[in-house]
Amino acid sequence: MRHRGGIVVIAAVAVAVLLPATALAAPGDLFGPSGTTVVTPEASNQFAGTFDRGTGSREFSDRLGAPPDGGTGALELRTPADGDKVQFITDEVAGPLARFAESSYWAVRDPASTAQEGRAPSFQIAADVNGGELGPQELYLLTYLPDAGPAGEWTRYDLGAGRWCVTQQVGAVDAYQDCRAGGERRSLDEIMDSYPDMSAYAAGANQGAGDGGLVGAVDLIRVGDRTYDLEPSAP
Repeated sequence: MRHRGGIVVIAAVAVAVLLPATALAAPGDLFGPSGTTVVTPEASNQFAGTFDRGTGSREFSDRLGAPPDGGTGALELRTPADGDKVQFITDEVAGPLARFAESSYWAVRDPASTAQEGRAPSFQIAADVNGGELGPQELYLLTYLPDAGPAGEWTRYDLGAGRWCVTQQVGAVDAYQDCRAGGERRSLDEIMDSYPDMSAYAAGANQGAGDGGLVGAVDLIRVGDRTYDLEPSAP
């Protein structure tokens, strides 16, 4: 399910190599106080690119505006070549997968993009299949591929109602490319039924690999009661 709004560009991020684990928050206090947190170049809130490669880049920018109630800017992502990958993820959202039942993000494709039609920034959750300490062979990536809205138009993606590929991260496997190639997609409920102990380790936006020529952006990443507003500077 998706809702559309304004025009703009912003960023994408994924999850493949992860940030250091953080202590899981107690239910009802997922990330501290609920509400909106502004993420800027100076205040990253543990967001980082964990598996960037190639000539891809990201930049907080107001060049393409922002979605409704998204301030003045967003995070713009560029992947000039097919081998490029750019991510922007945080481990502040670590915890039960059920946390993502109420989650969403906004994304847009720059009309000037030369990438294949229908491509836009995706979303990934890095998860420990058994929960607790992340051990060898226990890292799985859940990948959500958006059905891109019209170029230049901000689109809201309901992650809780979305369908996800589940990929065990072994060696140089690229979960995003595997999903693009036709990987099975399941609802979060189906994934939780199959992996009852799985817990999120980190999550965020991803662009590439395989998205050469794509310029996209993301904003208003919402998980539970917390929304991250990505801005070039503090309000």
